[in-house]
Amino acid sequence: MAARTNATLLVLTLLLLVGCGGEATPTPDSVATQVAVLKAAAATLTAEAPTPTYTATPTYTPTYTPTAPATHSHTPTATLTPTHTPTVTPTATLAPAEPIVFSDRGDEGNLEIFVLNADGSVTNLTNHPSADAYPSLSPDGTRIVFASDRDGPTRVFVMNIDGSELTRLTDSQAGDTHPTWSLDGARILYSTLLPDHNWEIYVMNADGSEQTNLTNNPGIDTAQAWSPDGTRIAFETNRDGDFEIYVMSADGSGQTNLTNNPAAYDIAPVWSPDGTQIFFQSDRDGERFEYKSYVMSADGSNVTPVE
Repeated sequence: MAARTNATLLVLTLLLLVGCGGEATPTPDSVATQVAVLKAAAATLTAEAPTPTYTATPTYTPTYTPTAPATHSHTPTATLTPTHTPTVTPTATLAPAEPIVFSDRGDEGNLEIFVLNADGSVTNLTNHPSADAYPSLSPDGTRIVFASDRDGPTRVFVMNIDGSELTRLTDSQAGDTHPTWSLDGARILYSTLLPDHNWEIYVMNADGSEQTNLTNNPGIDTAQAWSPDGTRIAFETNRDGDFEIYVMSADGSGQTNLTNNPAAYDIAPVWSPDGTQIFFQSDRDGERFEYKSYVMSADGSNVTPVE
């Protein structure tokens, strides 16, 4: 009977400990209360239980002796401490990895060139009443080429990343715009409006020398874009009557129509980062000038809407 009472006390002890909600360290008062409850329950069970017919003494009792530290070794307080806190600091995640240049309206309402610095601050680099737009950051991050009408017709200018050493590179009588750097930073691609109102695509050295007409066509050639490897140039042209996406070599040779869709306007080509695809805008599946985004392989195949 004593053995059954001890086993009963053991089971009740375990049940009561489980029912305590997983406290890691019971207080003296709670232990005393639990012991009193266990004794009362044991007395009741002893009085009501029938006399057992077996005489074997359990040998497993010592291995189940409950020990508070062992039973509650899974205390979860350590796992509740967040370990990701340092990675959500706003100053570390919101700042750009490198300067970003862009054009926007200044305080006076005119277009200015701004830079978003690595620390998250924004600086107006031009601070001029003229219109300054279409900035492009050099591959080494030290210079910015852009278009401005500060000297009359829109022309191409270059300056340091801090706005210093502003220099005009072109001197077109009608206008030069949309300059972009080559991958190696040695050349600048841009569009020029000729006196006969024909847009052509030009390339020049980074210092403004050797300005060369690449397209030499009576149609409008513009919206030029270097391929990521610098060997090809995609552009839009209306030389076939409608606007199509063309591609040519960096020296202007091999000009090829990629879209070949006379019923639509295909404009604004942009290369994918790996140079295998070209994204563009087209009104081919809607009303005129209702443009949607499309993508095609670099050779003009596999034209697919961008959902």
